[in-house]
Amino acid sequence: MVFTGETPSNSMIPPNDTVVINYERRQHDMLKRFAALAGVCLLAPIGAAPLALADPPADPNVAPVANAGPVPGGPAGPVPSAAPGVLKTPDGWSLSVSGKDESIEPVASLTNSPWSREYLVDGTFNGSVTGGGDTKLAGGTLEAGYQIGCGIIQDDIESIATGGITPGVGIPFVNGSLLPVTLGLSASYQMKIDLKPGVVNIVPVGKKEFKGTAPRISITGFRIKIDGCAGQSFIRSYATLTSSTDNTDDVVTYLGVTKAV
Repeated sequence: MVFTGETPSNSMIPPNDTVVINYERRQHDMLKRFAALAGVCLLAPIGAAPLALADPPADPNVAPVANAGPVPGGPAGPVPSAAPGVLKTPDGWSLSVSGKDESIEPVASLTNSPWSREYLVDGTFNGSVTGGGDTKLAGGTLEAGYQIGCGIIQDDIESIATGGITPGVGIPFVNGSLLPVTLGLSASYQMKIDLKPGVVNIVPVGKKEFKGTAPRISITGFRIKIDGCAGQSFIRSYATLTSSTDNTDDVVTYLGVTKAV
């Protein structure tokens, strides 16, 4: 870069000083322009920031409320119903008990224990007393529930911890010890679980006393639970109809299809 300048002959400033002054003025003007440009660049994002914060982009992982699925209902494990239980009484009455719309769904235990079993169940159980018997009916009862069988039952858990000291005799400096007597420490830990043969747990859910001839029990979203089941479990529904007269009780039972879990 070349700078030129003229100085009158009678000036007190030497010619070389004139060139330096012109160079400093140009440098000062350039710094001014650079500062103004930098200020504009800084103000631009600051002014646009409120607009970006006022309307954030939508999160693609969040589903809109309008597109949300239906709320889950009751059990989602439908099972077929078995044949109804039928009884012809000696005094001429016909008893029948049946199940329909059954569902059994295994769910996670609230205690999160490997020894617990929980199920959500649905079902409708109907009883009927028909015919022309020669005795007078006096009502009866209808009971419905579930039978849960466990292959193995966990009984007691026992923890056994043992420790000991084993003395020994050795030659000093040969066996790495300064003393002729050595001591060895030992420890062990064991857990003992007592298991028993499986049992069947009967869980009544509803019982209805009736005076007519067509009782019914409906179960929806009922949660049943048993503890101490260490092996495979099996579950089935049951319904027991009892018809009474002045002198007799006649009982017939319906057993649903067994489901292994």
